[in-house]
Amino acid sequence: MRSDRFRLRLTGLVCLLALLAACSGAPPARELRTPYLVRDNAGNARTYRLFLPPAAGPRPLLAYFHGVVSPGFRKIRSLRRYTGSPVEETGLLGFCRERGIILLVPDALYEYTFLNCPARGWVVEKEADGVEKIIDAVIAGQPVDRNAVFLAGLSAGAGLCHHLANRRPDFYRGIVSHSQAYVDAAGRPLPPREPGPRFGVVFAYNEGDYRNLIRLCVESEALYRGSGYRTALLRDLPPRGHAWSAANNARFWELLNRLGRGSGENGGAGAAGPPRE
Repeated sequence: MRSDRFRLRLTGLVCLLALLAACSGAPPARELRTPYLVRDNAGNARTYRLFLPPAAGPRPLLAYFHGVVSPGFRKIRSLRRYTGSPVEETGLLGFCRERGIILLVPDALYEYTFLNCPARGWVVEKEADGVEKIIDAVIAGQPVDRNAVFLAGLSAGAGLCHHLANRRPDFYRGIVSHSQAYVDAAGRPLPPREPGPRFGVVFAYNEGDYRNLIRLCVESEALYRGSGYRTALLRDLPPRGHAWSAANNARFWELLNRLGRGSGENGGAGAAGPPRE
């Protein structure tokens, strides 16, 4: 009898623990490191991380690109608190998992000198080919909704998003350009290569962000809007300074889907323009 009671109590405890585990929230995204071999046009192997949500069927794909990073920035007083917003600091890991979004995080490969420091941060003419091949490999190997491929980045990562999207303007549905713009090698704003509307463009900058980058965001948004693109300009977001605004991830996502290609009037020019929020 005692043995039977013990078994019953043990069975009840196991069931309770299983129920608590099931109710504790969504399981973590599965992280894969470079599941598909990719080499860029220079023959270099490219690496990346892929976060797969616990969801079935075709899913949106979001590729995220951090800002320029360097250990030397710690020695520069104005950059001591700047991190480049690696994906772990953006809130996108949990956000994408909860919404069934495949999150792709490529690694920057090529070094260059920035503010007299060795840095990595998306040299467009070297990085673009490899990054495009990473995106194509993931789309070929995963159940990606090909009408829902998005790009997002901070600072130098945002600049790369513009160049990628303009290289293939009918490939991406929308981009988030956080604290940077579509600029040439000299830092001058560029108009989009093709008239819009094509991909949607969400510009954002934070309260206390760098003034030159705020100016570039404002000027670039006007150039896209003047070319018929659907745009949004989000101003003075938290946190203060030059960092990804994790508090606005849901807002970014809503705008990406609302402004993006295929979400308006079949590409008609009348669908272009703000909201400028």
